Amino acid sequence: MSALTDKAYAEAVEVIRECSHAAGMKASARERGYPQIWARDSMITLLGAVKVDDGTIQEALRASFDTLAKEQTDLGVIPNNVDSKSLKPNYRAYADGGLWFTLGLLFHHRQTGDRSLLERYADTVRGVLSWYAFQDGDRSGFISITEASDWEDLLAVRDKGLYVNALYLLTLEQASRQGGLFAEAGLYRAQAAKLRQKMNEHFWYRGDQRIWRHVLFGFGTADFDEASMEALGEKAFLPGKRLFEEETYYLPYLTFRGFGEWFDSFGNLLSILCGLADEEQTASILAFIERHGLASPYPIKAIDPPLRPGDPDWREYYRFGDLNLPHQYHNGGIWPFLGGFYVAALVKAGRHGKAREELERLAALNGKGDWAFNEWFHGESAEPRGMERQAWSAGMYIYAFEAVKAGRTVFFD
Repeated sequence: MSALTDKAYAEAVEVIRECSHAAGMKASARERGYPQIWARDSMITLLGAVKVDDGTIQEALRASFDTLAKEQTDLGVIPNNVDSKSLKPNYRAYADGGLWFTLGLLFHHRQTGDRSLLERYADTVRGVLSWYAFQDGDRSGFISITEASDWEDLLAVRDKGLYVNALYLLTLEQASRQGGLFAEAGLYRAQAAKLRQKMNEHFWYRGDQRIWRHVLFGFGTADFDEASMEALGEKAFLPGKRLFEEETYYLPYLTFRGFGEWFDSFGNLLSILCGLADEEQTASILAFIERHGLASPYPIKAIDPPLRPGDPDWREYYRFGDLNLPHQYHNGGIWPFLGGFYVAALVKAGRHGKAREELERLAALNGKGDWAFNEWFHGESAEPRGMERQAWSAGMYIYAFEAVKAGRTVFFD
């Protein structure tokens, strides 16, 4: 480690302490920021913060579970966020909150040895995973989501998203290890096995222009296989690959007889971390990131290439507040919390020297603006954007720091 990475660690702890609130872990600390307890933000923050020796921080992490669980719906949905002042819940970007809530509980138990929270919310978790099982409406093995409902809540990911299904796989496999707590552990294991096989079958693009395998489940009214697709002349009715025709990576989403083509960083990094990607696939993903400069000028851009007017996945709502224009926000902006996952993926892949280099650069990124720990940065200029003193930027820096230090990725090993 270095003086810079150590300094960044100390500053990250201060950010998380500032975000700590009686209702839970706020997404950001500034008055102009996010005063809500977000399910995904608070639990991603927890990945690093749970081992910090600070009573205020630990109380806020535990309070996050209480605040979110109280607003679980009868169907099992965990809210996207709960306002720290009014305690009003919001469910709009609903797709991943319950998964992060569950992973946060399981990670907290593993890191602290304290089983009390996991036992208290065991029924909450059962409700969460029951609800997600019903999101596999076509029995494809995948869960489906509505447009712009996961962490990229202003981007046209829809139907069967890579990120949310990789997260679902990780959640099922981690929950299945709690056989003493969940009688459903065997069911979770079986669901995970099916999902793992289906994801590599349908999401992994082999650089071969064979589109049929990615959309085959969309022909559900009859039985189709490779031979029947060829007989029909698949090029006549399936979209051709326009981007990254010879690359190999996981596609960002699959939809009715269609698919996303751009590279989704979070989904591909999670695929490495949850063990979906094998050694060869991992090497291909990391080579893609290097070749296309996704970690340049800093780690790491959310997607590549940015979507532009006229692209199939361009939406006019990207213009709202000029937020999601090319190289900004979800549309190719640099996110420090994703940089933490990138460092972790490098550690998982055994690339410890590279992980140490990227941690150093991630520390420098978070240090911009007198350690502002911004939400995101412009993808080309690296100009600080979004809210300052962002909890998950700090939490994932700490997680990445600890992973590099230990040479292993706790919970993803």
